[in-house]
Amino acid sequence: MRSVVARHGHLEMSTEAVRQDLLCIADCRSLTALRDTLFRRVDALLGVDAMGLYMLDRTDDLRYVSSRGAPQGFLDDYEREYRRVDTLLDCILSQHRTVDGFRFHGPARWRHCDNYDLLRAWGFHHNMGGALVVNGRTAGALYVATAHDVDPFDEVRVQRFDLMCRAGSLALTAMHERELLMCEVSNVVAADSRDAWSNGRDLPGTAGAPDGGDAIHRLPARSREVALLLCQGQPNKVIAARLGISVYTVKEHVQILCRRFGALNRTELVHHLLKSS
Repeated sequence: MRSVVARHGHLEMSTEAVRQDLLCIADCRSLTALRDTLFRRVDALLGVDAMGLYMLDRTDDLRYVSSRGAPQGFLDDYEREYRRVDTLLDCILSQHRTVDGFRFHGPARWRHCDNYDLLRAWGFHHNMGGALVVNGRTAGALYVATAHDVDPFDEVRVQRFDLMCRAGSLALTAMHERELLMCEVSNVVAADSRDAWSNGRDLPGTAGAPDGGDAIHRLPARSREVALLLCQGQPNKVIAARLGISVYTVKEHVQILCRRFGALNRTELVHHLLKSS
């Protein structure tokens, strides 16, 4: 068997080069940028031949997003026959860790498992997967595979892949928190403005303006959308589907709104919202 390092001499990267690649992944601020950066960096970091990105959808089901180097037939077969019974994927998502198929199944069972059968049918040999995690919850998963009859993944590549998944998780966490952070900043600015007005300090465009009456319409755009749907009696899943965000994000918006309006719970929040609208 040929050595992966012999095929990919550039795997012998300096620590600084690895660090720079990981920072590029962690700095991504859109899912498209994250996908493209992962696909660009994966060969240098791991020397693999295929990579797939999966993300949770609005119903918390893991869905295929994009791939590099994987034939469509391979992806279709995996989705149709293997994904929902993939014990390797279950381990990745439940334990939030990087797992390679050979070690997970063990040398004796590896050549007799579903993962191996699918990989070999499409010209692949070894695979490895890792979880993308946001605030302690699964947000997605990465899969990589080699297309040559090479040795199983060594510790260096397992560790690098784990770091890639952690860097990707940092990027997703920043994307997730950025919108909420903007809401928090807007709320603080609004609170400061109200304090300034109540203390008799006129601010541009606020002199003589009363506080109240249209509080919902003065909310940041996404908070306002959530607030309006709350007032319509919509549950979190419906709000998430309408706005194209996760149920978890909706819950955080509700928490922010409760703090803003001094509400103890969702029912009290709606009462405050309706009263101030």
